[in-house]
Amino acid sequence: MKQLMRPGMVALSLFTAITISPAFGTTQFGASCPQKFIATVTNVEDVQNGLFPKVEVDFQVIQTLKGEQIFSKKIQIVRDGPVHFKSGEIYTIESRENWLCSATLFSKI
Repeated sequence: MKQLMRPGMVALSLFTAITISPAFGTTQFGASCPQKFIATVTNVEDVQNGLFPKVEVDFQVIQTLKGEQIFSKKIQIVRDGPVHFKSGEIYTIESRENWLCSATLFSKI
């Protein structure tokens, strides 16, 4: 099902996804994300370079749902963003290259 959006709705949708979705365990940031997989967080490490404090999250892929078959993935995100990954948790992740599109908590530790 394709959803039609006017230009002003994109900002509202992004605002809604960031402010409301974390309460439900899902955060979405993008629309065109070619990779989707279920993975376990294996490591979360602070990254010191750049303007914003970031963390690098390492994932061990359990199952690839969309895109090319991968076995592990590293993604950098803003440290104080809406998703706080912890080692051992399992997520359904959508990504584009090294950018996080969405993260849905599948199982807590």
